[in-house]
Amino acid sequence: MIEADLGRPIEELFASFDPVPVAAASIAQVHFATTMDANGVMREVAVKVLRPGIEVAFRRDLNLFYWLAERASAFRSFDRFRPVEVVRTFARIAEGEMDFRLEAAAASEFRENFLDDPTVKVPEVDWQRTGLRALTLERVIGVRIDDRAALLAAGHDIDEILRRASEHFFNQVFRDGYFHADLHPGNLFVNSDGIIVPVDFGIMGRIDIETRRFLGRMLLGLLTGNYQDVAQAHFDIGFIPRDQPRDEFVLAVRAIGEPIRGLPLSEISLARLLGQLFGTAKRFNIGIQPQLLLLQKTMMVAEGVGRMLNPNVNMWELARPLIESWMIANMGPAAELKAALTTTLARLRSLPATLSQFEFAARDLADGGVRLHPETLRLLAEQKRRSPIVPALWVIAVLLFFIWLAI
Repeated sequence: MIEADLGRPIEELFASFDPVPVAAASIAQVHFATTMDANGVMREVAVKVLRPGIEVAFRRDLNLFYWLAERASAFRSFDRFRPVEVVRTFARIAEGEMDFRLEAAAASEFRENFLDDPTVKVPEVDWQRTGLRALTLERVIGVRIDDRAALLAAGHDIDEILRRASEHFFNQVFRDGYFHADLHPGNLFVNSDGIIVPVDFGIMGRIDIETRRFLGRMLLGLLTGNYQDVAQAHFDIGFIPRDQPRDEFVLAVRAIGEPIRGLPLSEISLARLLGQLFGTAKRFNIGIQPQLLLLQKTMMVAEGVGRMLNPNVNMWELARPLIESWMIANMGPAAELKAALTTTLARLRSLPATLSQFEFAARDLADGGVRLHPETLRLLAEQKRRSPIVPALWVIAVLLFFIWLAI
């Protein structure tokens, strides 16, 4: 498989290659090997090899899932589950898992995100020995993060390891919006220096800044008892249709939030909170969000690993300083002003194109080439009244005035 994929004999690719796999899973297995560069420097690597015929098997399964999802979509009661979209998400994940070039790219991006973090080390990709069905990474030597006895025997501070793992996970989700979505204990190691080393980047998740702000707003509202804002956050991001009863949803959120009021963060499971909110989906016709389901699953696993290391400490308590600073930076008045200015500037940049479109439309009208229905004219007039461009220009004018005074 390796020779066919990379187009060279094993003896040319590697200085040594162990034919006995050190790890095996459903779609691939891993072998240890060594490489030698032009200067004679040896390097230990791990080579992941795709199993023969697995693409055909996956495609057959996905075709079946699509067939089932399309038929389920015919029933109105399944609409909110978005079955075709969910299967499409599975298909994208499967594509990433079975094309090792995509996994290598994910590992590379993930590594760049943590290059300046001395507590995390992401293995480097050997691009010259990576293809569609073979992936070569820097070899990882360490202890599985759930092997508490081995960590203690190696002299590691369990609480420090848990703190580093908590901050690592928080930075993935909230700082970067790009997270490892398969963080079971077999994919997290601790090396001899106590550095967290993740592996296996076939399943990754992305969350845009709007969804991250929604999650932060939801968490803050639940912890402070501002259930109105938690409900409003769901409507603002579009998770709940506008025709749903807002007051009833606020009451449902209160039922979730009140039991945790006054509890320390160490006793709160964010994954469970997400699950309870998703549990209200049927009643309020909330559409399933595949990216959040992936995040919830990952959070559950991460919280479980934390409890295995120390059942008396919660990972979110350890990451609390990061949580607070992130919320201040991304949800405070300054952040809201920055977001408003960014939106305003984007609209102003589009203003010339918009005016040009109106100019062309005006010419067409003058030439009698376009006839608008009276209802269309009414809607255009209404849209003009609602346009944020004039208020935006006033905001910018006031800001420029204050800048002029400062100068």
